[in-house]
Amino acid sequence: MKVVCDTGPLVAAADRRDPAHRLARGLVIGLGRDLLIPDPVVAETDQFLRTRSDHAARGFLSAISAGEHTLLFLTPGLVRRAVEIDERYADLNLGFFDAAVMAFAERQNLPILTFDFRDFRATAPESGGSWRLVVDEARYREAIDP
Repeated sequence: MKVVCDTGPLVAAADRRDPAHRLARGLVIGLGRDLLIPDPVVAETDQFLRTRSDHAARGFLSAISAGEHTLLFLTPGLVRRAVEIDERYADLNLGFFDAAVMAFAERQNLPILTFDFRDFRATAPESGGSWRLVVDEARYREAIDP
């Protein structure tokens, strides 16, 4: 199953001190090349990891460059759609990174791996309904607070 990935699980998978590390690491490794990472998420993940550990950031970038996961590149159409999503939900202050994940998932009708339940539950694909999330809030809470 192909899955579009947000930043939070990637940071948690790379940082052993993160409360969701075991859950995230298992999912990231298990999905392998079926984990689709939008290029803006690579930049955001690197930025977050560098505040925690240069070693973790380099390990993440090495995994990306080795092809352990699939890198997705924004097209002009996806940039426009991400901007539309961000504008539509301006009250949430989503930002470009989350909106890009949503645009990719919407375009390919794919589930999303995220720990940002607030934003992904408060928004919806253009076709209606809700985003298909790989991990729900209950599973996440159970993983971080056993």
